[in-house]
Order: sequence, then C-alpha cells, then structure tokens
Amino acid sequence: MKLELVPGNKFNVGDLVSVPNMPRNECFCIIGFRSGAGGEKVAVLKALFNDTCIIEKPVAELQSLLIRGRL
Repeated sequence: MKLELVPGNKFNVGDLVSVPNMPRNECFCIIGFRSGAGGEKVAVLKALFNDTCIIEKPVAELQSLLIRGRL
C-alpha cells in the first residue's frame, strides 16, 4: 500500500483536524465551510470530546489528525 500526503488545504466535511495554536488534546471534526472576510475558506469545527464547543478557523490553520498518525 502506498500512502501519499494530502495538501493541507484540501479538507472535507467529516475530516478530523487539530488547530496548532490550541491545546494539543483538543481534536475537532469539520462540520461545514463558509467564506470568510477577504474570500478565505473558513471551516466550522465541532470539538470531539465537548458537545458544546463549536468554533470557526481558517482552513489554512488546520492540520489533519490522520496524516500525523494520531488516530
């Protein structure tokens, strides 16, 4: 089996991600996308272990958990 890295800005709904400037143990699932100020793509994220935490972050700031081997 051959594994290839997916470019960091190619995310889909349902992907598991982390945000580098947040605590390491916080993991998120992408639940949607919207256009931000200036036309940048912003992901709507729901925390995996906190039912009430929903945040928005630019797609450029996200890191995939699956590629890094954390899950």
